[in-house]
Amino acid sequence: MGQTHLYLIRTHRSNSRAAKQQKGDMEVILIQRTRKRRAQQQQQQLPQHQQGPQRHRRRQERIFRPRTTLQGLREHDIIQRYRLNWQAIQQLLRNIEPQLAPTLLTPRTIPTETKLIAVLHILASGSFQTTGALLAGISQPSFSAFLPKVLDAIIGLTPRHICFPKTLQKQQETKQGFYLISGFPHVLGAIDCTHVRLVPPAATEHLYRNRKHTHSINVHVIVDHQGLITNIVAKYPGSVHDSFIFRHSTINEHFQEGRYGNRLLAADQGYGIQPWIMTPIGNPSTAAERAYNDAHRSTHTIVKSTFSILKSRFRCLNITGGSLLYSLEMICKIILTCAILHNICIKRNIPLLEAEPHMPEEEEEDDGGLQHEGEQQNTAAGLRRRKHVVNNFF
Repeated sequence: MGQTHLYLIRTHRSNSRAAKQQKGDMEVILIQRTRKRRAQQQQQQLPQHQQGPQRHRRRQERIFRPRTTLQGLREHDIIQRYRLNWQAIQQLLRNIEPQLAPTLLTPRTIPTETKLIAVLHILASGSFQTTGALLAGISQPSFSAFLPKVLDAIIGLTPRHICFPKTLQKQQETKQGFYLISGFPHVLGAIDCTHVRLVPPAATEHLYRNRKHTHSINVHVIVDHQGLITNIVAKYPGSVHDSFIFRHSTINEHFQEGRYGNRLLAADQGYGIQPWIMTPIGNPSTAAERAYNDAHRSTHTIVKSTFSILKSRFRCLNITGGSLLYSLEMICKIILTCAILHNICIKRNIPLLEAEPHMPEEEEEDDGGLQHEGEQQNTAAGLRRRKHVVNNFF
């Protein structure tokens, strides 16, 4: 009996050890399975480029859309979509081709024509790059890459298209053109500033807040009797005063040096009177002064009309196109490019097919608030010159 009982005890202990060993093995297996399942789940949650080599994915074939060209478009559609006509676009292509020609030609190379008309479309419509790229048959990253190159190539043509009258013959033609409008003498240009909205840098946001409490670039412009832009400065924040921009401009220095003789510029009351800057008379008391004001108003209206046409032709500058979402350097390039294209349209008599929209009240130029500051900058020589003009021509 004693031996039998001892055998049963040993057998029971052996069975207990086997059960514990089996249970331990099962726990190890469960732990291994759990770890493997968690690793698989984490692998699936990783981005595609970080997943291990064990995950194979079939490469997706790239889809190349047809490139947009001018072939098959009517003249009316070309002007409406790109603002220039076919002849103007072809001439512009010939001028900028050396700067944009690709170094390596492949079947997938983006043609220069496609690059140009894609940029013209977003300038004309004020749309986003994604939309312009989709319509041109290219990708948005490709569009973003060549946009500054196209702008730089067009800006390289500035001396051809934006030039203040320097020769005596050109000055005489401009003077005669202004005189035929309203009888105002010796005028070489009408001067004013306009604002182009932007999203300002966070660090200098206050500098770009203008007197309308919006953020903008203040663009100085001089136009001739045809509405051609002969001088433009697009780099000052919206808080900078119009007269400050002109005082620090090269054109003002040339007038001070006497390069233009007795020639004049027609300006609004925000500018101080100088011997070469004529502004309206605040409170005319004689018939001659009232006639002078009427002639000045008709002469200066040309620059206001030019702003309206420029922003109607290129909606990226218009409030209806929203604020420009580019860097300050890119915005300045866009403004200068639009000025060059505007002059090309004027020289080639390309019509503005869309009706000029009424400028919203917050974007209309209001010079009443600038009159006091302009009067503070009046000079005695300027007042004498204006009195001479009134007495001898009106």
